Amino acid sequence: MPNKTHQRALYTRDGDVLRTKICCTIGPGKYLRACPQARLDASYGIEKIGKLVEGGMNVARLNLSHCTRETAETVINDLRTYLTESNSTAEVAIWLDINGPKVRTGKLAEHEVYVTAGDDFTFVNDQSIIGDKTKVSSTYTKELLKIGDKLFVDDGLLSFTVKERVPEGILCTVDNSGYLGEFKGINMPNNVIDEIAMVSEKDAADIRFAIKMNVDFITVSCIRSLDDVQEVRLLLGNSKTKVLAKIENKSGLENFEDILRTADGVVIDRGYLGAEVDVEVVTMEQKRMIMMANIMGKSVMIANQMFESMKTNPRPTRSEAADTANAVMDGADGLVLSAETAVGKYVFEALDVMRRVAAQAEKNTNYLDYQVKMTRSVPKPISVSESIASSAVLTASQVNAAIIIVITELGGTARLVAKYRPQIPVIAATLVKQTARQLAATFGLVPYYHDGSEVNVIQETVRFALDLKLCKPGDIAVITSGQSVGFLEGTTTQMQLYTIPSNL
Repeated sequence: MPNKTHQRALYTRDGDVLRTKICCTIGPGKYLRACPQARLDASYGIEKIGKLVEGGMNVARLNLSHCTRETAETVINDLRTYLTESNSTAEVAIWLDINGPKVRTGKLAEHEVYVTAGDDFTFVNDQSIIGDKTKVSSTYTKELLKIGDKLFVDDGLLSFTVKERVPEGILCTVDNSGYLGEFKGINMPNNVIDEIAMVSEKDAADIRFAIKMNVDFITVSCIRSLDDVQEVRLLLGNSKTKVLAKIENKSGLENFEDILRTADGVVIDRGYLGAEVDVEVVTMEQKRMIMMANIMGKSVMIANQMFESMKTNPRPTRSEAADTANAVMDGADGLVLSAETAVGKYVFEALDVMRRVAAQAEKNTNYLDYQVKMTRSVPKPISVSESIASSAVLTASQVNAAIIIVITELGGTARLVAKYRPQIPVIAATLVKQTARQLAATFGLVPYYHDGSEVNVIQETVRFALDLKLCKPGDIAVITSGQSVGFLEGTTTQMQLYTIPSNL
């Protein structure tokens, strides 16, 4: 494929394919500063997006709590334009984050204000109020809190204690000094708020926008139960957009197993979750949730405060690097850069360092041991499809295969293979463009979109692997074929060994 270009950052410094997926949050402030005339001069925005793609971004995240649908559409179009005009084989998934029942601060006159410990501060019920250093509106207006209750804002960075109920809201004392921003999450850890609708009118409009833009993933913040996931699925209708459940409150933690079974994957948002439960609990719960997601074969991404210090510093702290490495070694599919790339000063540096830390973590993880543990942990009996997928991984090891090729329509077969963490590259080939993008979020998969017929898909996939130098003539490829038309997602029907010819 001489007319195609490949993502420059596909490989690590050691020449291996990085298997951990990296998601970059595209913040409206960062994007519009880079491209103030986004609609009039989109080329500048395309250049910045292209730099993220070539730097190794696998998933682009847009948070509709912090940007408009118009801004999101501009970014999505810029990303797709770059991939088309560069004739790139890179597949980059688009993830839209929707607010859901998450309580947030309202607008501020200066977008960010400094509050001082000991000062009075009022959370007002009127959402039309423009806030300042003495007050801010919130999206929750019912009488709930009592004197002495705590409020945490912005993942617990700011703490307030309720001092008095006043006609316009609640008067609080600022517990610690810091910056308060617009649209930041508010936690009320002593209270469970069930009456807020899972999907507001704005959320429903955002979901319709996601369908219109054919995005690959959506998350709705503060998922509380499987009913919440099902409500989102109902609104998606026949759309092939995948639902990732964002775990960031006590209810989501308590109902995690049911949520995991219902969703297509999960995002563990440690920041907001850490303001709801004790910090020492978050660490252990993260490990438990990763393990459960691995066993079910569902994608799991770790988000929030990964490299928080890189918002203002060119390098992460050593503890941040260790935290990131441990997430990879525990089995995370992907890592999410949030504020680091949304509003940070070192966007591209954060992406580069995260890739390097993940690569070193992969290098020091015993994936053979992981495969043994996974085989023992998966509930028996397993499906025929999973049996073939796990056998493909074992066979590849036994015959010293160079690559595994998975032919899949909706991605289920490829995810089953990835579940067993093979130590060699896995090319996930599909004739469905959206499937290719969605597979960009699964550990270890190199997606390949084949725009021809299914008759020559294996031959063209091998050419793709040769072009990427993932294999050479004479090497063995293990090939599994997934569903054909009419089968269910994840239906694996055959496995074969294929010696790569020299005259392909």
